[in-house]
Formats: sequence, C-alpha cells, structure tokens
Amino acid sequence: MKLTLTQSSQYTEPEVDIRWAEMTPRLQKVIDLLQKDDPLLTVRSDTVTRRIHPDTILYFESVDEKTFVYVETEVFTCEGKLYEIEERLKDGPFVRISKSCILNIDWLESVKVLLNGKMEALLKNGEKLIINRHYVPAFKRKFGL
Repeated sequence: MKLTLTQSSQYTEPEVDIRWAEMTPRLQKVIDLLQKDDPLLTVRSDTVTRRIHPDTILYFESVDEKTFVYVETEVFTCEGKLYEIEERLKDGPFVRISKSCILNIDWLESVKVLLNGKMEALLKNGEKLIINRHYVPAFKRKFGL
C-alpha cells in the first residue's frame, strides 16, 4: 500500500483521497475508521466541562449510578450508562472487565493471573484493576491472548 502524507498551512481541514483497484478487508477497515462520527466525549469535573478523546481515557467506572472517567491525572464524570459507553466504543481498545468497569487496553502495562480465575491488570500509570472471571474470556479475545 502506498501512503503519501503532506502537511501544509494552506489546508484548512484534513483531506483524504483513497484510490484502489480492488476492495480489501484492510482497506475497508481504514475507510470505516475515517467515516466514523466524532469520537470526542463530553466530561465534567467540579469546575470544568470539556471534550476529550477516548485514547486519553484509562478506564470508566460506575459507582452509585454515576459514571466516572479516569484519565492519567484527573477524574471526570460523564453522562450515560456503562452499557451505552461500551456500545459506542466497542470498535476501539475498550473492553468490559467487570460489571462496573470498562478498560482501555492501550493503557495496559501487564496482566497477572490470580488464583480464583480472575486477573489483575496493571496500568501504565501504576493503577491496578481486577478483571472478574466472567469477563476474562472477552478480555483475552480483545487483548489477543
């Protein structure tokens, strides 16, 4: 596949031109990714409301009917139930690891098998999360184990 990238201040927005002789699954994946809606999520803290890209999110956690969004150095809240967030981000690096938690596997440093069928996920920021045994098979598929 030939790829040409050009950066110039004359462009006001990104432009993508794809040319092909035969559609392949890989090419279709690239096209699907480019055609997706704006992935930014609106999050809130006590004083700030802003939009963040899902790549910056370590994990989502639901506690007392509130959904918390954990980024590397901050914690926010967001609208929506975990199942809605899970559905919206299903094609990305996110996977449900417990009834109350969705993990971004791109922030995963390592995993450790625990004696009771569970796993422990160590994130790049040093946090540890438990992957409940019911969710281990889906985690393994997403992580490529």
